[in-house]
Amino acid sequence: MKGNILLVNLLVMWTMAGFIYCEKVSKIKVVKTNTNGITLSCDGGKVSRKNDSASAKQDLRLEYNDEDSGEYVCQDTEKDTVIEEIYVKFRPCDNCIELDVPVVVGIVLGELVTTVLIGVAVYNIASQPRATLATGKKASSQMVLIQNEANAQSDTSGHYQRLNKRRQETSEYSTLQERR
Repeated sequence: MKGNILLVNLLVMWTMAGFIYCEKVSKIKVVKTNTNGITLSCDGGKVSRKNDSASAKQDLRLEYNDEDSGEYVCQDTEKDTVIEEIYVKFRPCDNCIELDVPVVVGIVLGELVTTVLIGVAVYNIASQPRATLATGKKASSQMVLIQNEANAQSDTSGHYQRLNKRRQETSEYSTLQERR
């Protein structure tokens, strides 16, 4: 049993070593990277854009522009043959913002403050008291607006007048109309 485990481990190590050993080493390398672009170099040749061997250089500087995206080749200077091809793709970001720690903290704090303010506003609007009935503190609730017969005779303010049921007066409101 132990011999089988040892054999399996050796087989796995041999296959992994085989894959690592078979890995192809690229001739075109990025020599320098800076804020404006990269510099490509070719071991044993010159780098140029594909189908443009006139601009072949030992070290080719590429700007971070979309126009510089494309296929580049490493050409042997003596034999004028292509050693290796590589495709370079630049995706420039014109309207990007660099996210560093203070920017992220500011965004998170701004979101939290906004959420709390909206929550407080909704709470204040929702917790307002409902309309209440008159509590007796108004002048209209202190004065009796419609008096009964007993109070109408003792009305000193002159707001109300007694209806004349027996006398026929020509006043429009002196009597009540009878229902039919």
